[in-house]
Amino acid sequence: MMTNWLIASNNLYKTADLQLALAYYGLSAASYQTLMAPVAFPEEGVTSYQDNATAKVKYLAALVPDTGVIADDSGLTLAALGQSALGVTTKRTLHAQSNLSDNQAILAALAGQSDRRATMWCTLVAVTPHGRLTTATGTVSGYIAPAPVGDQSTGFDRIFTLSLGGPTLAELSDKTRIPLTHRGRAAKQLVASLTQEGD
Repeated sequence: MMTNWLIASNNLYKTADLQLALAYYGLSAASYQTLMAPVAFPEEGVTSYQDNATAKVKYLAALVPDTGVIADDSGLTLAALGQSALGVTTKRTLHAQSNLSDNQAILAALAGQSDRRATMWCTLVAVTPHGRLTTATGTVSGYIAPAPVGDQSTGFDRIFTLSLGGPTLAELSDKTRIPLTHRGRAAKQLVASLTQEGD
């Protein structure tokens, strides 16, 4: 199995988190920006994590044809708002609605709501220098905390708990957290598939 890959993302948080998740399962990856200046990836669609990740991975692979590339598309759904309220368009929707941070916008949306259930979703797509595409998915269901807590990771991890009143993912060490997260579960599946395929 190839062990060195490039990550097709301009989101520094996602890139760092994906690097950690892949490394946890034995695969080394770096930001594509270690090789080139930032590029403008194709505009993301609104219906499919897989389609969005595939578009990004193919775009970058065309620029670095001799290198394996991995792309991530991920999001969050809130039971109180309906499964279509965020999902594939999570970050775009949050930024369109207010100038709050992502976490602040989610907490504001759930103000007065008793249903705090949430699910985080991740789809990873990898393409080898030979053009083989491999897809992996991961989800984690839990609850939105009353306020951001924790400094072991960032993003939604600071407001996401696996049980009501439990610690947020950002309060857990990487060793404990990564196997529990949507991105960690997708990374485990992806590395297993690439190992089986011999890529």
